[in-house]
Amino acid sequence: MVKKTIGTAAKPAPSADRRQVIAGAGATAAALVLGAGPARAAGPARAEEKFTPSGNPFRDRFQSFRQTFRVEPDRAEAERIVRAIIADRPLREGLVEAVAPDIAENGAVVPLAIKVNCSMTGDDYPEIVHVVALDNPFPEIAKYHFSPECGEAEIAMRCRMRQTSELVVIAVMADGTIGKTERHVNVTLGACS
Repeated sequence: MVKKTIGTAAKPAPSADRRQVIAGAGATAAALVLGAGPARAAGPARAEEKFTPSGNPFRDRFQSFRQTFRVEPDRAEAERIVRAIIADRPLREGLVEAVAPDIAENGAVVPLAIKVNCSMTGDDYPEIVHVVALDNPFPEIAKYHFSPECGEAEIAMRCRMRQTSELVVIAVMADGTIGKTERHVNVTLGACS
């Protein structure tokens, strides 16, 4: 007995396996991130060429940062920052206490404890506490903001220091006065390179 077939069933299309899908997605993502296309210049950029924005915010910010990064610290600039913070405001003696080691074996994690001696009521609280390392490429390490609701003005932190330097702590009080203290730290192995 011979069977007759009325029609042939359609062959299912070959399905892409998981590896092919992942590989294709990865290639697409790489092309989008790298900006593949004829507009890209071949070869490394020369040092005298200026940075021109590409339209990619992350890449533009990174390239701009690379070109403006000061490799060497500028102590005069750091001292200018300290003078600008203090301005012509009166200094209060004994307002700020800072505890830092005399010798830091690792400049990547230098411990620093700060206490501002104030009542934290009315205008007797620090609005901002600045921490500045005078011989870092970027001198201002941190800014801490306080309000009377904080209860106390104490900070325990670890900071990066490139080399032996002074750590300057400046408290800008709500009543317009300033508290300032310095600690000299000898750094054995520097960071911030």
